[in-house]
Amino acid sequence: MEKTANSRAGIFREWLAWSRRSTSNKVLFTISVSLAAFVTGAFAWAVFEPAPGDYSRYFVLTWIWGLCVPALLFGMAEWKTSPLRRGRERGRYWILLYIGALLIITRALNMFLYQTP
Repeated sequence: MEKTANSRAGIFREWLAWSRRSTSNKVLFTISVSLAAFVTGAFAWAVFEPAPGDYSRYFVLTWIWGLCVPALLFGMAEWKTSPLRRGRERGRYWILLYIGALLIITRALNMFLYQTP
């Protein structure tokens, strides 16, 4: 059982290519993933605690939704300097695809959850 856990962690580290990344690429990756996680967490909370017609929460979530733009820019910079891109390896677009989907889904959620009753 322990071998499985270690091999899964090793597969994940290998997929991220963490040992081959430069320091600047690690920083860009961490920033983009952190912003994406924050936006995901905020909207997950909004789904479980909706407040239809609450304009102030709608406004705050619109600003949080706007954090996807710097996340996308950091993700694009990370992609440009990524060792995965140079080797045309699998997984080189996942953060960009995730943030792009986050842009679409969270905007739709914000309009749907906070429309006036």
